[in-house]
Amino acid sequence: MASLALNNSALNLHVPLTASPAARMLVAAGETLAAWETRARTRAALRQIDPARLPDLGLTTAEALREAAKPFWRA
Repeated sequence: MASLALNNSALNLHVPLTASPAARMLVAAGETLAAWETRARTRAALRQIDPARLPDLGLTTAEALREAAKPFWRA
């Protein structure tokens, strides 16, 4: 049987190899949605960071703006 675990607000789903293709597809869709949501939140937070703090993260302003401008579905 599939198990659902929440870890650091990311969705971690585990499905046995014997699960139906439909169950595996649902798990894959859930993992994709969780990744998209995480990217959207992370990029929104990146837009809010004071530019003076970006070097602490190893980023330039241009790099931060470029990453923050990406749509959530693009890795």
